[in-house]
Amino acid sequence: MLTIVLLSVLILLHELGHFWAARKMGVKVEEFGIGIPPKALTLGKRGDTEFTLNWLPIGGFVRLLGENGDMGILAKLNPFERRRAFSSKSAWQRAFILVAGVTANLLVGVLLFTIIYSVLGVPRLSGQQVVVTQIAPGSPADMAGITTGDVVVQLGDHMITSSTQFVSLVAESGGREISLGLATLNQTDGTVSQDSRQVSVLPRTDPPEGEGALGVAVTELPILSYEKKPWYQAPFYGAVEGVKEAYAWTRVMLTLFMHPVELWKGVSGPIEVVKIGQEQAASGILSFIRFGGIISFNLAVFNLLPFPALDGGRIVFLFIEKLIGKKRTSKYEGYVNAAGMIALLILMVVVTIRDLSK
Repeated sequence: MLTIVLLSVLILLHELGHFWAARKMGVKVEEFGIGIPPKALTLGKRGDTEFTLNWLPIGGFVRLLGENGDMGILAKLNPFERRRAFSSKSAWQRAFILVAGVTANLLVGVLLFTIIYSVLGVPRLSGQQVVVTQIAPGSPADMAGITTGDVVVQLGDHMITSSTQFVSLVAESGGREISLGLATLNQTDGTVSQDSRQVSVLPRTDPPEGEGALGVAVTELPILSYEKKPWYQAPFYGAVEGVKEAYAWTRVMLTLFMHPVELWKGVSGPIEVVKIGQEQAASGILSFIRFGGIISFNLAVFNLLPFPALDGGRIVFLFIEKLIGKKRTSKYEGYVNAAGMIALLILMVVVTIRDLSK
């Protein structure tokens, strides 16, 4: 439930960005809806805008006068109303309105990470750690009780500092029982717990293809420590780190979108997102705030993609309009955006079915 509320708030803030920008550009906002239609009731009216509550209480929307660009409908409006239509505004004004939603999500993401780093302090890199990311069912690691997220601190008498070193030492120990010192990675701040445990495991000499002697996959992650700042400096340093997070996560997401196969493997539907959100909420308030920041950045990047029905796709139409003229693009933009919306809904259904099958 908490995750659904978070997602709805982030989507509403995205729409609030559009609402604010439209009002600034003199565009008439006909409706600001909370949730997805059909309409349940009218909450009130302020100026020309009707505020509504809809039956599906997830996210929201903003309905602008003339946003579909239908020239026939615009011709029927009186001159005063026509000037207040979205499609009657200049290309840069429409682009400003479209980008405002993405900007709102970026700012919210930065704000959430600012809160995190104001509390934790400024992160400092102090080395590398080897973290277990996957475990093959029935493998020696699985039987020994090793779990994903465990940090391999020690193997026998050797302190582990790299994944290459770990793999090499395991290979040398095939057929001989080894002792592993493990600690737990804190998903919120990247630090490692002070408590550790010892497990004994017997590496296989002839493992199944692709599993390795222990049946684990590992990766290297930075070891972080946090430098606390005075309370009056903490928000400033937190904001700087928040901007860094925005840049880093945006790069990660854009890289994923450049590799469709990997993107499809990692993409999650509403069910999986809610599940992850519940896990983060159970880990503590800072974990959940961090989750919210990542989702907000994700919404920003996703909406900026040049796909029909998304803000990025509508911005592409502005460039096309400049090349071939508004009259020509207005004939097709509504149909293309409708097709894009249908495609997105189909994708959501497919991903949701895949999540359920897991």
